[in-house]
Amino acid sequence: MFGPFSRYAAPYRGRMLAGVLAIAFAQAAAAIIPRELGLAIDALGVPTDESAVVVGRHIRNVLTLALVVALGGYCMRRLLGSASTRIEYDIRTTYFDHLLTLPLSFYQTQRTGDLMARATNDLNAVRIFFTYGVRGIVETALIFVFSICMMCLVDWELSLWVLTPLPLMSLFIIRMASLVHTRFKAIQEYFGEMSNFIQENVSGIRVVKAFVQGPAQSDEFDTLNLEYLRRNNELIHTRAVYRPLSFLIASLGLGLNLWLGGAAVIEGRLSIGDFVAFNAYLTLLIRPISYMGWVIDRFQRALVAMRRINEILSIDAEIDDSDAERVETDTGSEGTPRGEIEFCNVGFSYGEMAALQQIDLKVGAGTTLGVIGRVGSGKTTLARLIPRLIEATQGEILLDGLPLRKWSLDQLRQHIGYVAQVPFLFSTTMATNVAYGDAQADDEQIRQAADEAQVHSDIEAFEHGYQTIVGERGVTLSGGQKQRSTLARALLRRPSILILDDALSAVDTNTETAILGHLRRIMAQRTTILIAHRISTLRDADHIIVLDEGRILEQGTHDELVGFDGFYADLARRQQLAAELDSL
Repeated sequence: MFGPFSRYAAPYRGRMLAGVLAIAFAQAAAAIIPRELGLAIDALGVPTDESAVVVGRHIRNVLTLALVVALGGYCMRRLLGSASTRIEYDIRTTYFDHLLTLPLSFYQTQRTGDLMARATNDLNAVRIFFTYGVRGIVETALIFVFSICMMCLVDWELSLWVLTPLPLMSLFIIRMASLVHTRFKAIQEYFGEMSNFIQENVSGIRVVKAFVQGPAQSDEFDTLNLEYLRRNNELIHTRAVYRPLSFLIASLGLGLNLWLGGAAVIEGRLSIGDFVAFNAYLTLLIRPISYMGWVIDRFQRALVAMRRINEILSIDAEIDDSDAERVETDTGSEGTPRGEIEFCNVGFSYGEMAALQQIDLKVGAGTTLGVIGRVGSGKTTLARLIPRLIEATQGEILLDGLPLRKWSLDQLRQHIGYVAQVPFLFSTTMATNVAYGDAQADDEQIRQAADEAQVHSDIEAFEHGYQTIVGERGVTLSGGQKQRSTLARALLRRPSILILDDALSAVDTNTETAILGHLRRIMAQRTTILIAHRISTLRDADHIIVLDEGRILEQGTHDELVGFDGFYADLARRQQLAAELDSL
């Protein structure tokens, strides 16, 4: 019934139907008012002793009908207004929730500004249509039906003559609908590009300023803005042509009524009261004919907007969580994994490019696996596979002997502390950032986690301590402070599995040594995946693998790998030499 809106409009069918009925009652009452006025005029045309009584009765009828119109309008606005805001709420919630389920690969190809435009500008177009457009469609249709029926009751022959311009109007409406749809789609798509440009420049403002690109970016934005203005002007031109032309076509009916209706009055075939009533009905038709342009405009805007939103909603989450129920039944939703991880011939490809190939590896519960390798060797990809941020394209990963897909995503990720290679902080307080993911954490637990990550003293040095607002993406912090803050966030959860993806790259060696000193006690009680570029970070790991071009090149303990005299040993010698030179 509602096309692309059906999924969201269906729950509020009853409310919307009640609103439509309220419009129907209001328009039915409004359609009778001109007839009452015509009868009152006829009563005044031939004065009698009862003329005042008759006119008084018609006045009371008009006032009663006006009250019905007012009451119907109030009910209509309450019902359709509340339905539209609930529909907007449901679409926005569904859209946001769906964004959270989409894989990382989706965000590598989508522009943030365009996604934001769909959640704001497009959604606003849908809301306006349901708030005013539905009412406009129903009101227009009912005014046409009631007015034309009443006109036919007065004089059906005259009605046929004065309504002859309407077919021409129908052709014009169809053409306008096509133009509005095409031009508004172009506007919305371009709005997404413009929003993305603004978002990138605001996020990268330090780079813009450092390279003195403010004027250049301003010029480029001006070009984008002018194109957006041009596309809007095309749509404005469409609407500008429609309204006066529709008024002109509707006015042709008034001219025909004055000519033919006036002649009928002169000949005595039509009373003055009927002529006034007929003219009033014809006048009522002018407004919906003119209003139809706005309704078509809003409907086409909403149609384009909803389809753009549905484009995102139709994208599959890819990571299937449907088999997880059976595992929760067997182990219990509160079950905590021991942390034994096994890779069985695992591979992963980004499109046609293989990032990991034939990975066979077993990490015992409570042990530490060190991962090292060249840039682009697949270290981060390996880390992302464990919490199922991405899905293996080959082989299988087991957790405590069960395939990862058998664990519900919530249960799996609740017991994994993941520190990404690029730290991310939210624009809120330090305390909230450290406690992110653990709403039950108290101040003491937050401070303890920060102390273990060697960031407590830094936070205490801030003017507002743990209540310091860090700014978007932690812009007010240094790289090392951001890394240690995200490390504290992971440690606070006391996870069964701790994944540190080059999480200490931005700290100096002394701070790294202090952090690792705290971490050894913590890592002894949980499975740890420690990815690093520095040998000093990994030397105490229970097992170390060297990745190269997505394959395991070497593996063993630190001493064993040094004894192999391969890639790891060569890297260890070069880093040792660099450390000695730095100390001179």
